[in-house]
Amino acid sequence: MASDIAASYTMNHNKKIVIDTLRFPFYDCNSEPLVNNEFKFFAAFKPDSEVADKLCGFTDRKELEKIMTAIKNRTPSYCAVDKPVQNDEYIVCLKKYVRYSDSQPAVHLLGYINGDGAGVSGLEKAFDSFLVSDTQLYASFPCDASGRVIHGAEIITDSEYLTSKGGVYLTVDKRIQQIVQEELNASTIKKGAVLVCGTKTGEIKAMASVPVFDPYNISDYLDDTSSPLVNRAVSSYPVGSVFKVSVAAAALESGVGENFTFDCDGQIEVDGTVYRCNNSTAHGKVDMRSALIHSCNGYFIALAQKIGSRTVLEMAKRLGFGEKIYYAENIASSSGKLPDLNSLSVSGNLANFAFGQGEFTANTLQIANMFSCIGNGGEYFNPHVVSHVVDKNGKTVYTFKQSAPVKAVDRRCTESIKDMLIDVINDGTAKNAKTEGFVCAGKTATAQTGIFNPDKTEKLCTWFGGFFPAEEPEYTVVIIKEDGTTGGADCAPVFKSIAQRLFEIQKR
Repeated sequence: MASDIAASYTMNHNKKIVIDTLRFPFYDCNSEPLVNNEFKFFAAFKPDSEVADKLCGFTDRKELEKIMTAIKNRTPSYCAVDKPVQNDEYIVCLKKYVRYSDSQPAVHLLGYINGDGAGVSGLEKAFDSFLVSDTQLYASFPCDASGRVIHGAEIITDSEYLTSKGGVYLTVDKRIQQIVQEELNASTIKKGAVLVCGTKTGEIKAMASVPVFDPYNISDYLDDTSSPLVNRAVSSYPVGSVFKVSVAAAALESGVGENFTFDCDGQIEVDGTVYRCNNSTAHGKVDMRSALIHSCNGYFIALAQKIGSRTVLEMAKRLGFGEKIYYAENIASSSGKLPDLNSLSVSGNLANFAFGQGEFTANTLQIANMFSCIGNGGEYFNPHVVSHVVDKNGKTVYTFKQSAPVKAVDRRCTESIKDMLIDVINDGTAKNAKTEGFVCAGKTATAQTGIFNPDKTEKLCTWFGGFFPAEEPEYTVVIIKEDGTTGGADCAPVFKSIAQRLFEIQKR
């Protein structure tokens, strides 16, 4: 993926070899570089017979032949070396950045560059004009009037290539990103994503999607049916029962309290269509709390019917469903699909929407908004990932300007829902998310897709969304798995592992 190394010569009493032109890095919130963390080494040398002996233990036969040709032609040149070479009057060692590492963090978020060094996807594309620089990695050889290299003169280089602080500074925390990637890789999720945001800020602290790709071999993935190049964190999927949080908020705001009850016998019929709870489980008489704990579909269909489609839809819009989220300049999530009021006038469509099914789709950023709103007293900030941009002179040339928070739900309503979501983890479908030493709040989902496997079983999307610590939430975490079983089995354990490790970081 890296551009070919080019050598250029200027005959004004210097011969200059350019090894690379710096592409500014991305930094995390602690100013740790997320790219440009590894190096290749090159030796630029004068055409002197001693050079071959000095470099023979540092390079291979092909490079040695290149050295001998340069000496024969009496022209300065360069060669790749396996390890750093000591500088002297004949040789200067140059460290060239390798853009991506073998275990590159946040590969889908950052994206990749093409063979010409231009951004093609992700933040590499969105901030391409900021990332391009004119800072070169070079060796310049003083020459006499006839153009011959002066053997006693010092080879000139510029340290700015390695010392520049220019780049795009992100809200991502590299430690959290690594934790998320480790836990995702250790899980059963082979196609899916994890998003971690600051509950009170909307700052994206980690974004990971699987399967991953190698930024240096993009062509290997173009026909891959598992679509490794897709960033699943910003793609939309059927939502399922996590949406019950929105319906609960709509009901409480409209004056229908959590004491509204429904007698669940495992199914509910709406205009001749039967909608079932998971495994047709009969939950008996349930109120809002117990309906969330057991994820009772029938209850939320009845609740949506009581408060009406307009009320349900209005809350979903206030929470940001159906709209793209620009998490950085010129780059946005998918909008997902939010049914309109005309569609919801059909009773069956409203029934499906009440528990996150039907035509409704959303992505992890939108689900994060919903949970952050509950954890943050009724308001949320849209997820964003860029803090500021610095040029090569250390001058800040762009700063993210946070807009006013979106006020979506009354604080009293969110306190009630938060308390219910704590019970969902302690006593309900999300028991696998329960942590030690602190309390979390969250909800699972198992969404039908309408797509079937060869064995006639339906493909499912499974989810978990939540925040912690529940009393004063710092982090909102959303997890999705394609081709899942249940949200409690697939995603809740991943939340637990991530939350437990982040809590330990906070304690230090």
